[in-house]
Amino acid sequence: MKNLGGATERLTTGTRDYSFITFLGVVRAVGSLIERPRVLTEDYVPDSFVHREGEHQEIADNLRPMMDGEPPQDMLLHGPPGVGKTAMSRFVVRKMKEEVDVREAYVNGFRARTRFEVFYSLLDEPAKVPRDGTSTSKVVEEFKDRARSRDTVIVVDEVDQLRDDEILYELSRFRRSGVIYIANDPLVFSRFEDRVRSRLGDVAKMEFTRYSSSELSDILRHRASNALRDGAVSDKEIDLIVSRAEGDARIAISSLKKASYAAQDRDLDIITRGVVEESVKQAYSEDRIDSLDRLNEHQKQVYRTLQRSDSPMGMGQLFDTYRTEMDDPRSRRTLRRYIRKMEAYGIVEAEGEKSARTYSLAD
Repeated sequence: MKNLGGATERLTTGTRDYSFITFLGVVRAVGSLIERPRVLTEDYVPDSFVHREGEHQEIADNLRPMMDGEPPQDMLLHGPPGVGKTAMSRFVVRKMKEEVDVREAYVNGFRARTRFEVFYSLLDEPAKVPRDGTSTSKVVEEFKDRARSRDTVIVVDEVDQLRDDEILYELSRFRRSGVIYIANDPLVFSRFEDRVRSRLGDVAKMEFTRYSSSELSDILRHRASNALRDGAVSDKEIDLIVSRAEGDARIAISSLKKASYAAQDRDLDIITRGVVEESVKQAYSEDRIDSLDRLNEHQKQVYRTLQRSDSPMGMGQLFDTYRTEMDDPRSRRTLRRYIRKMEAYGIVEAEGEKSARTYSLAD
């Protein structure tokens, strides 16, 4: 039987009866446990959002002036990892695009740190501008031309990872643009240079707190109902993932994804408790590895320095050691900002206050 230009076949293996669709050389089991894999990916933005109604409304209100040709209110969304800052900001912007002609420009400070990388990422169609052989000034001017010609909402994720403070100053000056900054630390701008701090002094701050167990359960059930076959995961297994994730939606969704694929690979009808236990451990381990991989060269030097130390180090000692071992050391203020990011991702632990504060690697 033909199906969208492909072929449908049936195959019985053991007690399971599958229907396979072959389309453009890709084979998918129609009756498989995972029906919409995209829903389980990290960067998926849902069509509807569970919880965070207050934050949704506040972001929308801050952007609303753009619908009347007025400048919007720039924002800083802050809170720990896995609380929906990025997903909510992109969700609101996409809903806004359904009502008004506005561009969305997104950049992640972990993936794009230099001036060239940031502005290249912000181009909505970067393929039209060759990456190789194009100067930074050309890329910046191309983005400025697009921002001048059309209202734009710029989302700067992981803003504290940007290498050049001047990038923020430039982005804040576009008259037809609104900027949503995303960070873990509510005081992130105090760790930038004076001119940037002054320019961003009027940014509205919005705190995203950890999800409660009931909220995270609702989010995971909503994700599972959209991604998996009916009955593939029970409420008991959802609750188990939630209890292990400690309010972090990233860990919860990653655990669900790993458990789903593990159960499917083992030809299971449902996700079992044993599969969940394994998958949660893998999610935490992978998150730790990813966090270390994303560190910039200055944070990696801090990591190596603390790794060699037999005891916690104060900021002065840590900065002096770092400065002697780096060819292009950053300022003490910038390094402090980088270390705060390492704290937020559970890589570094800090104890004490102010001048007595010491740092060590987290277990």
